[in-house]
Amino acid sequence: MALFRKDITSFSDEELMVLLASKRRNEALTELHSRYAKRILGFFIRMFKGDQDKAQDFTQDLFLKVLEKHVQFNPEKKFYTWMYVIASNMCKTEFRKKPNLDLPENESIMSIPSKLNDNIVDKSLFHAELKKSIEQLEEYHQISFVLRYMQELSIKEIAEITEVSEGTVKSRLYYATKKVTSRLELFNPKNENDLFKIQ
Repeated sequence: MALFRKDITSFSDEELMVLLASKRRNEALTELHSRYAKRILGFFIRMFKGDQDKAQDFTQDLFLKVLEKHVQFNPEKKFYTWMYVIASNMCKTEFRKKPNLDLPENESIMSIPSKLNDNIVDKSLFHAELKKSIEQLEEYHQISFVLRYMQELSIKEIAEITEVSEGTVKSRLYYATKKVTSRLELFNPKNENDLFKIQ
């Protein structure tokens, strides 16, 4: 019974999931939301090309799904990995409904002057092009890339989330980083090989 008397902020994610079946359901969900809403919002923003309204809607929907599906959660597993499985599946479903269209060629990096200095304008252009590059990846490459480099999850965690082998994750990251860095060649970063380390 001690589990039900503890301060809510001292619970682990997995203990909070157990509480979703108790009278402290609302407290537990609110605490999970406070821990992960910002992070998962960032994931959806990346996946939906910066559409913040859509990302907000999906974030709220995700936590509703967490509440609805809490009985399916295995407390011996990590909560955030399970949460990203749901988020990833939500993205896949959405992408199937509406194809991810490529950007027009005239909006590519080739229109940017090549003699830019390493200043705030240069960095801003770099990040803008990086964003476009990520958006143009195939769905499964994009999910792996965002989970690895924006959400900083491990290869093992991404494999669990996407339900493929670690070798497949590494392969997807290899091709994704190759496509992204090829679009960033004009910036010629000194340590290009260190920008996106797969390991």
